[in-house]
Order: sequence, then C-alpha cells, then structure tokens
Amino acid sequence: MKKSLMLVAVCAIAAFMTGCMATHTNDAAASAKACVSKKFEADIVAGKTAVKGKATVHNVLGLITWGVTDYADEAFVSGAPAIQLAPNPLAVVKQGATYNACAAAKADMLLAAKYNIKISDFFVYKKIECDVTGFPGVVKGVK
Repeated sequence: MKKSLMLVAVCAIAAFMTGCMATHTNDAAASAKACVSKKFEADIVAGKTAVKGKATVHNVLGLITWGVTDYADEAFVSGAPAIQLAPNPLAVVKQGATYNACAAAKADMLLAAKYNIKISDFFVYKKIECDVTGFPGVVKGVK
C-alpha cells in the first residue's frame, strides 16, 4: 500500500513538472522583414470612443505568476528585460489588460493606452491589478 501511494505521488509530481508548451505563430513574420525590399505601412482606423480593459495577476516570490490566460503577445509594453528566468508580472498584467480591451472593442490594437496599476505587496505574495484605457485601432489594409 505504501509503495503504490509513493508511486502515485511520484507520478503526480512528474505530471505537474512537465508543464505546457506554447507556440507563437506570429514569430515567423519578424524574419520575413529582411526579405521585403519596399516599405509597407498599415492603414489604421482609430475609434472615436475610448475602451477599457482590466486584468489581475498574482505572483509568489517573483517566480510563479498566474491570473492572465489571454494576452496581447506583441503589445508595446515596457519594463520587461530581454533575458529573464520568470515572466515579468507587470508586463503580463499589462498585456492581459490590453488584450481584454481589444477583445471587447473587436480591435486589432489599442492606441494612446494609459495604464493604471495597483500593486498589493505582501513580501512573498503580490497582487497586481491593471486598468487600461485607450482608443481602438483596426487595420483596414496595407499601403
């Protein structure tokens, strides 16, 4: 009985440690920029009314971050170093709020974004709440 319980515990820990893998499909576009000889610009139509988005992230010891499942992958968000061991919770919460605002407005991007961030820091645990306001931008074509 003790051996089977130990085997189940080891299998559960091994399953937890394997994690998940994400594939970013838009990363290939960065390498194609060198092949294009002409300069193209996006034709962006800005919305007249501002939209809002909200996201919350929880962080333990600066290593484990959870709370945002959908996020704007290539959003212009500052504050993230190029090489990091764990995801920057501030960048994750900003990207999550940006995604929520764009999804609510059915927009491609958020123009003139303003972030309002509230951090509750309890030494080991942080709760970061982000509200973003901006104008929705929709790409209509390429010039």
